[in-house]
Amino acid sequence: MASQPLHFEPNSLYIILLDLGAACLFEWQLYLASTSTTGRAFQITNDAGPLAWKYKGEVVYDMATSSKLVVALQLGIIGPTMHAALAARLALVPLTVYSVRYRESLCCRVWILEALFALDDEGYLDNKKGVREIEQEARQSAILNKSRQTRSVVRSSGFVS
Repeated sequence: MASQPLHFEPNSLYIILLDLGAACLFEWQLYLASTSTTGRAFQITNDAGPLAWKYKGEVVYDMATSSKLVVALQLGIIGPTMHAALAARLALVPLTVYSVRYRESLCCRVWILEALFALDDEGYLDNKKGVREIEQEARQSAILNKSRQTRSVVRSSGFVS
């Protein structure tokens, strides 16, 4: 993949898909850009075992140059005064083993779907597209980029400015 730094719009929330090696297998995260090069990544991990999911929010300085990043899908603007509230809200997204809403076992992608539902429902985001449509948009962009061995930052078609 190209090593040219990507540009993130400050105060924007993105879905980030990172390459896990397999053809269509990606790690899903949310990323809130503070500047064009730094921000906070929000994700769940299960390092302690397949059912031991843990929420993690951390400052990231290298997302723009990450060689594993396949696509960053811009979802909307989160004003600076709402950054802490967004992080606190994401920490409350349930880590239940099974998502009744999406009828799937918990994984990083399903956690993102649950998070997007909550953020849209509570007014953090105002998307013109449904959560599943946004998921498909992110997945299709990632698969296309991976096949072309490129990386990109793209605005979701559901983005409302």
